[in-house]
Amino acid sequence: MQKFSYTVASSILHDAKAVEAIFSRYQPLLEAAGGRRINAPADAPEKEPVFFFVLTGGTESVVLPQIQEAQLLAKRLPVVLLAHPHQNSLPASLEILAKIQQDGGEGTIVLVKSDKDEQAKLEIEKLANIFAALMRVRSAVIGAIGEASDWLVASRHSPETVKKSWGATIVPVDFLELKEKIDAIRKANADENYGAAAAKFLTNASFVRESKPSDLYKSDTIYRAIREIVAERNLDAITLRCFDLVLLDQSTGCFALSQLADEGIDAGCEGDIPAILALVWMRALSGKPAWMANPADIQPAANASAGRGTMLLAHCTVPRTLLTGYGVRSHFESGLGVAVAGTMPQGPVTVVRIGGTGLDSVFLAEGTIIASPHEEGLCRTQAVIEMDGAALTELLEKPLGNHLVVVPGHWADVGKKYLKLSGLGRKA
Repeated sequence: MQKFSYTVASSILHDAKAVEAIFSRYQPLLEAAGGRRINAPADAPEKEPVFFFVLTGGTESVVLPQIQEAQLLAKRLPVVLLAHPHQNSLPASLEILAKIQQDGGEGTIVLVKSDKDEQAKLEIEKLANIFAALMRVRSAVIGAIGEASDWLVASRHSPETVKKSWGATIVPVDFLELKEKIDAIRKANADENYGAAAAKFLTNASFVRESKPSDLYKSDTIYRAIREIVAERNLDAITLRCFDLVLLDQSTGCFALSQLADEGIDAGCEGDIPAILALVWMRALSGKPAWMANPADIQPAANASAGRGTMLLAHCTVPRTLLTGYGVRSHFESGLGVAVAGTMPQGPVTVVRIGGTGLDSVFLAEGTIIASPHEEGLCRTQAVIEMDGAALTELLEKPLGNHLVVVPGHWADVGKKYLKLSGLGRKA
């Protein structure tokens, strides 16, 4: 449960005893939802959401300065107002929210009817998670190791565009720096011993096909070199122009990206900026790593009577914590290096794509993994997802780009709420 802080605003017409008598009806629910009362926003722990309980009418001049103190509008964070059905709490909340929206901000009101209002409790918990996710995405530092791959013509966005839209910071890293670190690690470890992560990767694999020990050694040094870059720049995520490794080193980043994602460092392929943003966003919402993959086949009307279709996704890397098992194979397109041939579990998933010139368009839909084949002629990890046929048609007719991001669970409703509160929801 995400903790949050809240202030209580009341009119000067109510003395302290009266205020506490009114508030006592709602305090148990707020505490059960993860809240703790503070006197002012400055008293909240760093990066903890701050909400405002509007206890009575006549509090507009109390709450608005607190919102300003918390710098919510300046940070493009939403204002969450908690109201109840008495003491003119709701009218005051409506006036406050109207002013916030006039000033270009976003916000929402949760009406709490009693300490047993389970629906309000769930909504408060959801908003606390969304608020915390917003802060995590806005503060994310993403390393872009090399430029986007040449074929990603719709997925090349500047750091300025990312900062303006989603708030995250893109830190460009020259690909040559990675290559120099890889060479230094190999020179210092000429006997080709695996690190602990690579050894565990090999031990836990159900099979090894095509890849040689020297391939895994190369992949391990790539992982360690990227890990150094992550530590030196204090990065939360990275996207890698990985095909340059294939061309220049006859090796792959597939193991490195899989391992980093399982360690909590979101890692994307091909320098795809919208995809790494989606990976960061989905982890912030769900607490889980997500999978970046290519749509290999889309059938909008596979089950026309039910309005459902299917989509086959495939890629050569995946966070292994998402799998029921995996093998080690070569990279599909090149036949070189190491790739993860994973088996995805059946169950509900959310599919995401961020795009548009300003990164303000979002595809967001839920589906179900119904199979995880291992077909030849495709990238090594594969999943068949059944989902609404209209959503699949949208992917074909109004694509936002190549790669999609998949996270286990139902996250579409929460994601849409996030987009609305962040001001990105107009095209979602």
